[in-house]
Amino acid sequence: MFVAAVLLGGVAAGPALAGDDARAELGAETFAQSDLDPDNIVLDLRLEPDGTAVWSVSYRVELATDNETAAFEQLQADIADNTTTYTAAFRDRMERTARTAENATGRSMAIENLSVSTSVESLQQYGTVTYRFSWTDFAAIDGETVRAGDALGGFFLEEDSRLVISWPNGYSADTVSPTPDDRRDRTAVWEGPIEFGPDGPQVVASPASSFPTLAVGAVAVLFVMGVAAGLWWRARDGEPTGDVEAADAAPEGASDAGATADSGPDEELLSNEERVLRLLDDRDGRVKQQEVAAEFDWTDAKTSQVVKTLREDGRVEVFRLGRENVLVDPEESEL
Repeated sequence: MFVAAVLLGGVAAGPALAGDDARAELGAETFAQSDLDPDNIVLDLRLEPDGTAVWSVSYRVELATDNETAAFEQLQADIADNTTTYTAAFRDRMERTARTAENATGRSMAIENLSVSTSVESLQQYGTVTYRFSWTDFAAIDGETVRAGDALGGFFLEEDSRLVISWPNGYSADTVSPTPDDRRDRTAVWEGPIEFGPDGPQVVASPASSFPTLAVGAVAVLFVMGVAAGLWWRARDGEPTGDVEAADAAPEGASDAGATADSGPDEELLSNEERVLRLLDDRDGRVKQQEVAAEFDWTDAKTSQVVKTLREDGRVEVFRLGRENVLVDPEESEL
C-alpha cells in the first residue's frame, strides 16, 4: 500500500514518521522566515464527480502577543513578496506525494491550480496561511461512484489537526471509514491524532437515488395513458366521450349563466341603497327595517341612515306597523 512520503505540516505518513522531524519537512520551512509553528492545521478536501479532490490546507497561528502579531505580519509580507518561493516548495512536496500515490493506485495524477494566501481572524486572534490546489484522479471512479482513500494509505493525522472530506452535491455516502468524529451534510470530519491505516480515510459516495421522482413520474404517465385509452374505447363503442358530455351539459350551464346574469351584479359590487332595494324586491316589495339590519349585519344607526336616503330619493316608502318601521316599494304601496 501507498505510504505518503510528504508531510502536510502536522500530517505524517504513518506513525513512525510523526513528530518534530516530520513536522519540520513542510511546517517549519513554511514558517522559517518568522520562526512560527502552526497551532492547528485544517485539511479540507472536496471530492468532485470526476475523482478530482479540491484541497485547502490551512495553517493557523495564534496571535496572543504583539510579537507574535508582528511576526505573522512579516510572514504575510514575505509571502506577498515571494509567493513563487512558497508555492514552489509546497508544490514540490505535493507532487512527490502524487507520484508515490500514482505508483500505489495505478492512476495518473497531477497537482494543479496551486495558490497561497494569508488572513487574520481579528475576532479569535489567529493568523492563517492557506494553500489551495486540485489533485486530479485523487479518487477512483466506478461508474458514477466515487471511491476515495487509497491515495492516502498509511496517513497519520497529528494532534491539533483536522481532516475534512466532503462529497459532491447530489451524492450520498455509502461508506465512511473509520467512524468520523463529526458527520454533517455531505461532510465527514476527523480530529487528530488518528492513524488511518493502509487504506487511508475511506469515503465511497454515489448519486442519491432518484427512485421517488421517477416513480411519481411513471404513475402520472400511466394515469394519463389510462384516461386516454378509456376515452378511445368509449368512442369506439359509440358512447359519448367527456368532450361530448361537456357539450351536452353546455346548455344547462348556459342557462345557469343566464340566470346569474339576470340576477344582476354580485352583492359586493352594490351600494348600500342598492342592496336594500334588491332585498325589498326579493321580499315582494315589503320588508321590516329590523330585517334589513339583521340581513346585512348593520347597526340600527346605519340602517336608519340608508333608509332615510332611500326615502328622501323617493325610492322607498316607510310606514309604522306597531313599533316597527316597514319599507315598501312605492309601486307596491297602497297608501
